Amino acid sequence: MKLKIMALFFLMIQFSCSSGKIIPTSDVCSLKKHYKDSVFQVLINKKPISKHWYIYEDAKDVTKLLADQNKCMH
Repeated sequence: MKLKIMALFFLMIQFSCSSGKIIPTSDVCSLKKHYKDSVFQVLINKKPISKHWYIYEDAKDVTKLLADQNKCMH
């Protein structure tokens, strides 16, 4: 009886502490240059994430942030 309780307790601990798998996204981040100015728009799957335009360094930082949040690959 004691062995069964210990085995059940062990199984509860083993499976209750596990976390789900992190599935990487297949969405792609990209940048689109403004046709006149030297500013860039951030896109996910060729769709703008907002109406904002950024200088290149800031646009790259936004794509890195989105990739860190698993919203897209860069």
